[in-house]
Amino acid sequence: MREIIWRIDDTATSREDEPVDAASAREHLEAGNQAFAELLDESGLDTRTMSLTPADLGIGENGVPPTQRPFATLLSCADARVPVELLLNQRANDLFVVRVAGGVLSEAALGSLDFAVDNLKTMRLIAVLGHTGCGAVSAAVDTYLDPAAYLDLTDSRPLLALVQNLLGSVRAADHALHQVYGTAVVSRPGYRKALNDLGVVASAASSSSAVATRITQRRHADEPAVGSVFGVYDLLSRTIGVPGTASGWVPGLVDAPKDGPSLMRMLEEMAFGPFLTETLDASA
Repeated sequence: MREIIWRIDDTATSREDEPVDAASAREHLEAGNQAFAELLDESGLDTRTMSLTPADLGIGENGVPPTQRPFATLLSCADARVPVELLLNQRANDLFVVRVAGGVLSEAALGSLDFAVDNLKTMRLIAVLGHTGCGAVSAAVDTYLDPAAYLDLTDSRPLLALVQNLLGSVRAADHALHQVYGTAVVSRPGYRKALNDLGVVASAASSSSAVATRITQRRHADEPAVGSVFGVYDLLSRTIGVPGTASGWVPGLVDAPKDGPSLMRMLEEMAFGPFLTETLDASA
């Protein structure tokens, strides 16, 4: 049995190395996820104690709440298995988190991101986080492969809109698979899972690209730059990364694609890589 103890310690020292730019914010998130992923490794300690100051939990002094000072904004899926602050090993007030099923750029999500860009001047990075086994992307895949399934969603217009938001990413993933493996790819035993896995990447990457454009339009030239990255949280390894082009799963966040052609090149390279190749050959 492993035991994780969170202890509030008034004498503990608050973290002082706050991210000053997009690169350092990205490093903080990647290091935090690595620490979280290693927490339950077989080689890990049986007991780990984490000391926190009251400020680390968002508790202000003298009854006054602390000022909101996140260094990053996260657009993530609402899936209960993806607790964003926990899997990135961040404190309260470190992240401004927007969660919606499938991580889609709905009007509400865009409004939240606009608020963050316009008002949270400590923010240095926006990260879009997908995850393996995403039910929303899976529903979009089902609809894409069997259009008749679209009718099953008509009794819920909001759910229908969510799936519609994801269909373009699924189509882009399917196009990449066909470009690399030809029309026979649909007969491979792991085709549907590969389409789902690459569809998650395509959705996170395209949303990240759209966010990058939106940041450019809303931030003034004299304001600190805000970066845009994306990644996929693997539920099995607890690691954020992407399918590798020359190896399996590659940990870390990835810069947002600059445009549509860049996105398609990236998807095709991932489709050709060993992670998706092995998935296509795996039995359901």
